[in-house]
Amino acid sequence: MPQGADAATLLGREHREIERLSRLVGTLDRSTERAVLVCELADRFLTHAAAEERYLYPALRRFLPHGDADALDQARRQRAAARIAESIERTDEFDASVDALVDQLVLDIRRHVEAQDGVLLPALAGSCPLEESDRLGRRIRGWLRRERAGEGPGRAGEP
Repeated sequence: MPQGADAATLLGREHREIERLSRLVGTLDRSTERAVLVCELADRFLTHAAAEERYLYPALRRFLPHGDADALDQARRQRAAARIAESIERTDEFDASVDALVDQLVLDIRRHVEAQDGVLLPALAGSCPLEESDRLGRRIRGWLRRERAGEGPGRAGEP
């Protein structure tokens, strides 16, 4: 993950990587490779979602005029997608029923990215002082690094 990114730039990069994984999942037929990739996508999205819940949504509330409503809406949608991702992670056997969950997760991710990259992150970048956005980006980057290394406190809602 490149250093020195403000919060909006960093989260946009995260979105592009999650979208790349979701597109790749869509190109593969049911296979062990696809199952592994789907689990990677679910895990990456869950970690990303927890970071946004912890850092982005408070910033939206603080800096955007309708930030409370925006953060609440994003959190609600993200939790629905997270429940799907958690269901996928708990799956031992990837069959047709899981394919429907994967399709829904990919759609939810697409909507998540469109809402944030198209509206919320540009609005945050325009209203949040650069020093604060850089500080927030450093905190998000550090938190993601610790989580992915298995050193963090866990996702929201986990013990």
